[in-house]
Amino acid sequence: MSWALIIDDTVHEVFAEKPVLHPSLDLVEVASDVEPGWRRINGVIAPPPDPTLEERRTALIAAVGFIANRMVAEGAPYLGQRIALDEGSRADITGMATTAVAAAGGAVPWPESYSLGWITQANSRLALPTPADGLALAAAVGDYYARIRQHARTLKDVLIAATDEAALHAIDITAGWPDE
Repeated sequence: MSWALIIDDTVHEVFAEKPVLHPSLDLVEVASDVEPGWRRINGVIAPPPDPTLEERRTALIAAVGFIANRMVAEGAPYLGQRIALDEGSRADITGMATTAVAAAGGAVPWPESYSLGWITQANSRLALPTPADGLALAAAVGDYYARIRQHARTLKDVLIAATDEAALHAIDITAGWPDE
């Protein structure tokens, strides 16, 4: 036998031995297989019901968002470095790419500030000696970011379209993400 701390009819913690807790807490003796998350319904401690199709769908969509956000936080791989993908960094890359287009067309010189290098997530410089180097960086990083967002959207659409548990179970939310 074990002891369970019950809060709002949900098992929050299970103890092998009876703990000394404040008497106002709801501590009950339970079978040894009881786990946190189990529910007390009409005095009976039982595992929670399986999630509904909508609950599973919502959880999977949230997991897709988590994966996409984690990949954005990790940055884009480029020439052995990681380039930041946060909103401000993407705006900076867009500005640099605009300057690179103008410099490649001869309208403005390629600034020394960009030639010195793009600052990576590791705080090192990635040299961009020419406008073409700047455009290559912007294109690769932009494509990587877009592939993350497009794949996340595709998975969300497929999850929304799933009509039953079998269809939902067949969707692998870990597959198809951009590679390094």
